Amino acid sequence: MDITAWALALMERLGGPGTMLVIALEALFPPVPGEVLLPFAGVAAAADGDSVLVPVAWTTAGSVLGGLAVYTVGRALGLRRTAALVRRLPLLEEKDVEVAMRFFARYGVPAVALARCVPMVRTFISIPAGIERMPVGLFTLATGLGSGIWNAAFVAAGYLFGQAGGETLESFVRVYSLIVVVAGLLGAGGLAWRRVRARRLRAHPLRSGNDPSRAPVDARRPR
Repeated sequence: MDITAWALALMERLGGPGTMLVIALEALFPPVPGEVLLPFAGVAAAADGDSVLVPVAWTTAGSVLGGLAVYTVGRALGLRRTAALVRRLPLLEEKDVEVAMRFFARYGVPAVALARCVPMVRTFISIPAGIERMPVGLFTLATGLGSGIWNAAFVAAGYLFGQAGGETLESFVRVYSLIVVVAGLLGAGGLAWRRVRARRLRAHPLRSGNDPSRAPVDARRPR
């Protein structure tokens, strides 16, 4: 069972709390494709006769919970130690932290809300927010606002199909199941390939053409 199928099974078995847990884990493990999982929460809510606001609330709570976990790491460790930690983690790259730092430096507090709509960046934007010691209440509000809007769009789509029922829902489930499998495999496989390739190039700079011994000579420097 791939990680996406496992996440869906957990959401189905535990309901709202399971949905919150899975969405929170997305902040800690980027290959979990949140955009693929969110419509399922909408379909399940429609099948149970719940309001669409119920899955929106659970998914947003999960986004805030995961964001706070990453925020805490950045605030506790600071930039240097956080970057060192990321270098040791599989499938994660220090450059992702650098991108998030630049994004936060450019947009400031609104970056936290804006980043919730950008895959991968939303995972790492909590790090500079923690490093720069953004007030936790403001961080929670910005994360909840951005995540709530983003999650609601995908949850509502699934909810509408769930309400339609019949052949419309059956067609959606068939297509959705295929998307889940493909997205899970491509997301995890593509990310793993990029990370492994980047680390191999760093370990063997000659393969990337970055041989320090072949650096251009500065004409102004005495020979």
